[in-house]
Amino acid sequence: MTQVIVGRWGKTLAVRFPAEVARSAGLRNGDRVEVIDQDGEVLIHKVAPNSAVGELFRGKTPEEWRDLYAGAYDWGPDRGLESIDG
Repeated sequence: MTQVIVGRWGKTLAVRFPAEVARSAGLRNGDRVEVIDQDGEVLIHKVAPNSAVGELFRGKTPEEWRDLYAGAYDWGPDRGLESIDG
């Protein structure tokens, strides 16, 4: 059994996984895990990546997304046949 120390990360507490535990569990930087408190025992489960489009955009209507990102990119002036106006 591997023991680790709980440390502060900003205003929250964090646990750092030793390399051998992360390797064994298949954890990599940026992976998501689910933390469950089960009667005082902390269980950590790796969460499968969820790349369904509906999940990525959940919480806002299409109109809200369009408003949020309207004008976010300026590709510069049109050139050649790429003009979409007219």
